[in-house]
Amino acid sequence: MIYHTKTVKAVKFNKLRNSPEIKKELEILHTKRSTYSDPIVAWPAEIERITTCKRNGVKFPDIGSYDPCKCFGDCFWDTCTNVASASFCMPQYCKLGAICSNAPRTLSSLKLFDTGRVGLGVYTTTDLDVGDAVKTNTGYTLLYNTRSVNNNYVYVDALRCGSITRFISHSCEPNATFLEQQTRSRVRVLVKMIKNVQAGAQITVHYGNERWFKCACDLCWKEPSRTGESSGDE
Repeated sequence: MIYHTKTVKAVKFNKLRNSPEIKKELEILHTKRSTYSDPIVAWPAEIERITTCKRNGVKFPDIGSYDPCKCFGDCFWDTCTNVASASFCMPQYCKLGAICSNAPRTLSSLKLFDTGRVGLGVYTTTDLDVGDAVKTNTGYTLLYNTRSVNNNYVYVDALRCGSITRFISHSCEPNATFLEQQTRSRVRVLVKMIKNVQAGAQITVHYGNERWFKCACDLCWKEPSRTGESSGDE
């Protein structure tokens, strides 16, 4: 439906926008928004963006097949047999066809932003619930040997490449965690929520007690001193 400029609704609106108060605020707004500023933080050029791990020849043993889960509604942490066995859902092993929170997925609602403290961080534009898998952590799959254990261990090196999860910040009170899950010979490190969060919340994980950086999370952050230095717990 198209309204003519002389209709009652149009006249009422024009009277409103021509009021001195509104006109003054609009003049200020035009100055502030002289050019459109894209709020999206660009992906850093020096980081290669990938969606799956670069395996570098690393292979994992096949743990074998198993019966599909029998979940209804969703694959909840406290009821799904796949979750209980530390396996992620795939269509052939999930009653819901892997359309669930226990399946590897990439949420378009994850966005980069400037934390103002520790560089780039990640926030969500939608509400997330406990157990939701929000992304797979990717990078170079590498092997290393520990002196105390004779077996090979695998870790994901996201220094030069990775998904958006490489920018997830540390927090001493995290709302997400890195969780390793395996189905057959496929191993994934998923980012899963351990707290319910609302849209706009920053996604955080705990990087362990042997950290290589000074913590600047909300719990540990101290305002900059007069000398311009900031401090936090080691």
